[in-house]
Amino acid sequence: MRIVLLGDSHLSRIQRELPRLGERVLNAAVGGATVLDLEQQGDDALLTTDDVVVVSVGTNDGAPWNKVPVSVFHRTLKDFVVSRPVRLWVVMAPPGVDESRLGTGKRTNAVLDAYRGATAAVAESTSARLIDSRALLRPHGSRAFNGDGVHLSGVGYRLLLPAVAKAVCLES
Repeated sequence: MRIVLLGDSHLSRIQRELPRLGERVLNAAVGGATVLDLEQQGDDALLTTDDVVVVSVGTNDGAPWNKVPVSVFHRTLKDFVVSRPVRLWVVMAPPGVDESRLGTGKRTNAVLDAYRGATAAVAESTSARLIDSRALLRPHGSRAFNGDGVHLSGVGYRLLLPAVAKAVCLES
C-alpha cells in the first residue's frame, strides 16, 4: 500500500516529515495546483486500487487570479474521487489564510469557506475521510502560517501531520 499526496503546496511542502506518514509515500502534490490539476497528478502517480490518496486543493482555486467557480471545483473534485478506484480517499479542506499578512485583493477566508464547504460535501457524498484543516489550525491563529499568510508554518505542520497520519490509518 502506498500513500499518495496530490494537490497543492499544503502537501507538496511536506518532505522531511514524509516518513511520519508511512514507509511508502509518494508526494505528487505541486505548489500552485488547483482542482483542475488533479487529473494529471493522478495520471502521473499511476494510482492503483491499493493506494491511499490524500488530496489538498481549494486555496489556489479561490485565488483571484484563478477564480475556479465553486460549482466547477465541487464537480471536478467529486468526479475525480469517484472515477479513481483507490483503497481510501482523504480530502483536506483548505486551511484558510492569515488575512492580516495578505494585501488587499488577495485570498480571503470568506471566499475559501465556500471551497471548504464544497470539499466537505464531496467527502460526505463519496465516503472520503475529511480533514478540516481550518478547524485544526484556528486555535493557533497567525502562528499556523508562514509570513506570507498562505503557506503553513512549522507550527501548522506539527498540527496537520498527525491529522493526516490518523486519516490515512486503515484501522480508523
